[in-house]
This record gives sequence, C-alpha cells and structure tokens, in this order.
Amino acid sequence: MRRGVLAVTAAALAMWPATASAAPDPRYSGHRLDRVAAALAKDPLFVDPDVDVALGAADRARVGTAIRAAAGRIRVPILVVVAPNPTESESQGKDDAFLSALHGVTHRDGLYLMVDGDGYMLGQGWNVPREIDLDVVAQDDLPDYEPPDIHRPFSGLADRLIKRVDAWAAAPAAPPTSSPALLSPPVPFGQEDDHPLVPDEPAVKTHFLRGLFVVGPLSAVALYWAGIGSAAAGRRWFRRGGTRSAVAGLAGQAEEHPGAPAKPSDRWLRRTASAELDRLRDRLPDASGNRGRAFALAAFDAAQILYDDVHEDPGHALDLVGVIVLARQGRRALAGQMTAPPPPCFLNPLHGDSTRRKTVPLPGDPGGGKPRRQPLCGACFGASGKEVADRVLRVQGPDGLAPHYAVPGVWRDAAWGSRGNDLVKRVMEYLGVE
Repeated sequence: MRRGVLAVTAAALAMWPATASAAPDPRYSGHRLDRVAAALAKDPLFVDPDVDVALGAADRARVGTAIRAAAGRIRVPILVVVAPNPTESESQGKDDAFLSALHGVTHRDGLYLMVDGDGYMLGQGWNVPREIDLDVVAQDDLPDYEPPDIHRPFSGLADRLIKRVDAWAAAPAAPPTSSPALLSPPVPFGQEDDHPLVPDEPAVKTHFLRGLFVVGPLSAVALYWAGIGSAAAGRRWFRRGGTRSAVAGLAGQAEEHPGAPAKPSDRWLRRTASAELDRLRDRLPDASGNRGRAFALAAFDAAQILYDDVHEDPGHALDLVGVIVLARQGRRALAGQMTAPPPPCFLNPLHGDSTRRKTVPLPGDPGGGKPRRQPLCGACFGASGKEVADRVLRVQGPDGLAPHYAVPGVWRDAAWGSRGNDLVKRVMEYLGVE
C-alpha cells in the first residue's frame, strides 16, 4: 500500500475528449444548468429527455402533486431533478455540486432533490425552516438514497420521491438551516482536469490543513500514541458498562444510521467514505483544546491513508466500511470530547455508534460458539431474531457474499474495537505505519 503525504484535494477527473472549436458542446456542458433552471421556473419537477422513461405521465402527475403539497406545508420551494450526471458533466459527476450550482442559477432557496441516471437520490437545502438534518441529506445517508434494485434504477421512483418530500413536509418547524458547502463551484465545461472540484474550506482552515497534511502523518500518529493509554482505559470502561447515567448519556449523544444498507454497493461505500472524510476534515481545524482531538487526528490519518489506497479498486468493501467507521468515530470523539468513543454497532458497523450491549446469535459466525455480548445500536438492540439476521452487514468474501465477521482480515481480527482492541492502532499496524 502507498505511504506518504495525504492528499488534500480530490484527484483530477477524466476530461471529455477535445472537439473542434466549431462543434457544439455536448448536452452535459455548463449551459444545461440554465436549461434546467428555466424548466424548474415553470414546473417543480424536471425529467431530462435522456431518462424520459424514469417517470410516466401518471407518475409525473402524482409526484408533481406531492411536491406542490409538501412545498405548501413547508412554505419553501421543493425542486426535483431527474437527470444523468456523468463525470464529464459540468459538476464532474457530483450530484451535490450540481444542486449547489443549480441553486446559484435559480437564486431560489428551498429544498432540492436530484435523482441521477443510476437511480441514486440526493437532497440539499437552503434556508429550510424545518428540523431536517441537511448535513445527512447532502451525504446520501438516508434509506431511500439507493434504488431497491440497482439493475432497474427507476423502479418505484415515483413512490420514493413522494415518500421523501412527504417526510420533509412532516418534519417539525425549526430555525432555517442550509446544507454544508462541501465543494468548490463547478468549473466551465472542458476544464475538469485543470480545476477539479475540491473541498470548499475557508482560508484559515486551508492554512491549518496544509500544515496538517505536510506534517500530519507524523504528528497525528504521535498525538494518537500519546493518548492510547486513556483510550484503552475508556474502552475497558465502556465494555464493562460504565455507570448507568453515563451509558444513558452515550445513548443520548449517539450518531446512528439505522437505515444504512446491509449489502452496500461499491458506489455507495466509495461516496459515503469520501463524504464522511470531508465531514471529519471540516471539524479538525476548530478542535483546538478538545479532549477528543488526538483520537480524531489519528482516526482521520488512518482513514485517509486507507481511503487513498483502496477507493479506486474493487474488492475492498470492508476497507471502505472501515474508512466510514473511523471518520465517524473521529467526529464522535470531537462531539463528545472523548478520548475513546464507543465501538460501532457490531451487527452492521455502518449503523454508527453502539449504545448498549446484548447477547445475540451471529448468523454465519465461523466460530460457531456460544453467543457473546455485542455492542449494538438502538435499532439492533430491539431487533428480533429474524430482524437481526436481516440487519447484519454482508460483503463479498473469498467464498462470495458473507457476514462481515466471517471475512478474514484486520476487521474481523480487530472486531471493530468491540473486544478491547484499539481499532485505530490495529489499522495503523495493518497499513504498516510505524
């Protein structure tokens, strides 16, 4: 695996082949933003002609009615776009970048929802007076994000859209909020290689991160090792249950994702891993004096090296899960000022933080021994036997699709930090970082 300085900016994306100066731009060039914005000024639902089969006439009418009703309840516009978004587009295949640019063209605050050519759904919002976690919405982290059948990307699309806008409308009122600005603005068509999209960071954070990434791999590891004793002690405390009030506090602060897929696609894992790294990176510059900073830096260091090594190669599903878990634990350490955040849900580490332990049988456990107490998220803690089996994370192993704990490697050995092993330490050793 590669070692060295971590990259701050995203790798340059493929540029559309050059054409003669007299040739018109393809349909995915920058002017489509104006075309889509003009269409949305007349109708809150836009379906690109290239994916005209995504919604029939009756479904369009149903979705349009639901959009208008939900927008009336929230009192902000809801604009829905169904369109392909390849890497050779003006937004370089990033749906959040497209919606951000579209918002800049329409000059209309509200909720925006995009479904791309593969049926994946992403939302963003600006000045939305509802209690909606727009940070999550912008990171594809909702159960309806992925189509139920990736081979039929638009199957049931109308119902998915209606369910999403109805959920938005049903959210309680709250002060207006906006999605995070994660990316720089899209560049003119044909200049992707010269100006790839990068995380949109304020100048003060850029200076901090330049130092972090030049000196970071050494300093983060040093900070991590300095705090490893307290981390181990904290894990032992959690493993034994802590005090009743403290465990209740952990549950109250937990970041859980109960709708995370049990059989995630490579695309979902890559995009979620990238988004979670961005979210942790954005919090590091403001972490001075935070008791969780040493752990967060070390977790970020390990996650970024791991992501750089595997995100472009197929067959690394568990490593990408590990990136997601490490990034989320780094954020949890900062949010709770914790030197040792609790391990993730053992049934599916993508569910996020565990809050309690429970003895559960593990379907397909290669050990085949007596069930042991495992850390679980709130949803898995209350699941029945069959529900437990359905909620287990399954990935491709040497013999095909298997429960994550049956796939040999560092993640099975470390048990996601649930048995007293320090996860970051084990990952650093796995990466060969001394």
